[in-house]
Amino acid sequence: MAKGLKALVLALGLSAAHSALAQSSAPPVRILVGFPAGGGVDVVARLLAEALGQKLGQPFVVDNRTGAGGLIAAAALKHAAADGQTVFLSNDHTVVTALLTTKAPGFEPSSDFVPIGNVAQIAMGLAVHPSTQSMRLDEFAAWAKRNPSKANVGVPAPASIPEFAVSLLSGQLSIDAKAVAYRGGAPLAADLVSGQLPAGITALSELLQYQKAGKIRVLAVSGTQRSPLLPEVPTFAEQGVQGLDQSNFLVLFARAGTSAKVVERYSDALRAVLAGPALREQLQALGMQPDYAGPEAVRRNMQRATDNWGQVVKQIGFQPQ
Repeated sequence: MAKGLKALVLALGLSAAHSALAQSSAPPVRILVGFPAGGGVDVVARLLAEALGQKLGQPFVVDNRTGAGGLIAAAALKHAAADGQTVFLSNDHTVVTALLTTKAPGFEPSSDFVPIGNVAQIAMGLAVHPSTQSMRLDEFAAWAKRNPSKANVGVPAPASIPEFAVSLLSGQLSIDAKAVAYRGGAPLAADLVSGQLPAGITALSELLQYQKAGKIRVLAVSGTQRSPLLPEVPTFAEQGVQGLDQSNFLVLFARAGTSAKVVERYSDALRAVLAGPALREQLQALGMQPDYAGPEAVRRNMQRATDNWGQVVKQIGFQPQ
């Protein structure tokens, strides 16, 4: 996402929160975010704060509790009062992958949290620098075999789904690709564009602007169908790579014990704002696909993701840290 758009969205979110606070005497609902201001999850949280505040007539504000891949924010929700005044916007890394790769994450989503609803699906993309002269996965595999010492694939974080995806690719494409962990998708994309990195796997939202500018080539996307953001790019499955048919997701949670009436009220409001053109267009501009799903559907989706990536973690012999 371009810096200018990030700054604009951040400013809009802050001004909306301030406006809502000025117009309402109700205490603000905190949206916990486990990542820094300006990042993808934070920007979505600020857009939600504006939309939900307007829909429900009460202020919503973003509370960044950064660190440990979102675990600090998750712990903050666990220890918050179950009164609906604190919610948590999380990606699947925090509530699925971290539980598979961390010995003591400090929380259990199924017992400590209650889903309000799914917000968006975020497809992953495998992108390469044009110097690889690759247009498809099989061509990248051929390049990697010719250049085994250069077959590095950037990932946005260690022990992340993209890192596990590199292991899947290595095995199914018969190459020896090595995952190189970055601190986020933005620095990964910068090195990919500059040619310091031949390939990378990260959220499509981090790659979209560079793909459109012709600076990189996205060869494959996760999911069961092609992304409407890049309909010309085939999925991994279309090119013979299995196990990457589930996109990443963003979910809004409340504290376990929050009244069903409050959860339903928030969930209905979330469904309504995601159905409206304003928020849908804003999320799509960020490279995300708005996708509301209710609490039960979220639970099923999280269990599928846990089962899928749990098998991968075991197969590659990853030891929880």
